[in-house]
Amino acid sequence: MYTIQQLARLAGVSTRTLRYYDQIGLLNSQRGENGYRLYGEAEVDLLQEIRFLRLFDMKLSQIQQIIHQPPAARARALRHQRIKIVQEQTRLTHLLQTLDQVLDEQKGVTTMTDQEKFAAFKEKQVAENDAQYGEEIRAKYGEETITQSNEKYLNLTATEMTAMEQINAELMLTLQQVTIEQDITSSTAKRVFALHKKWLGYSWANYTAAAHRGLGEMYVNDPRFAKYYNKGAHSPAAAEWLNRIIQQYARD
Repeated sequence: MYTIQQLARLAGVSTRTLRYYDQIGLLNSQRGENGYRLYGEAEVDLLQEIRFLRLFDMKLSQIQQIIHQPPAARARALRHQRIKIVQEQTRLTHLLQTLDQVLDEQKGVTTMTDQEKFAAFKEKQVAENDAQYGEEIRAKYGEETITQSNEKYLNLTATEMTAMEQINAELMLTLQQVTIEQDITSSTAKRVFALHKKWLGYSWANYTAAAHRGLGEMYVNDPRFAKYYNKGAHSPAAAEWLNRIIQQYARD
């Protein structure tokens, strides 16, 4: 058995964290005769599982749901975390390789193409997007589609990356104007659709109107997407208007 101080040192967490986990029912302690918190082998194993699930900022409420699921479901969650760890390992390895190339280039040992200079940073963006939205997007569009999309994005040239960022900036400004005009039939609204479709073209391997409409629905149904567009266009109704525009103009 471990006391709370002993387990905290063993697991590399604070006693405050363990008390909070106990308070919310995430990791319950046993009580000794003196009333102190004690933790046995089952609690040690569960804390290890929690620590793995906490990687990449998984919410405690989500972890709480996972640990009350059958063993097979809990194992799937851990395997998903393993995939994320491998992706992060790959990303860091590529960043290190890129930095070594930069240092060699500065010494005149080698040269880098513009594509090589930014490849690791694009991989970081892909990894972050996958960690945040990957599960939902894969469920909607499938593994193969997402893999092709990521590969296309990673192969963008520096010029294409710049163009993509400029289109996104113009999209946000134009979308903001639509939220002011509130006219889905206006030339401004049509411009929003054209910009968004063009922006998708930089990462989508194959465009379909149906997929575009599905994405628009995600923008309003998922608070994370809604927050991105509402913040970018400086309007609490931006995501809603973008979805309405997509539903209006995305046609086969």
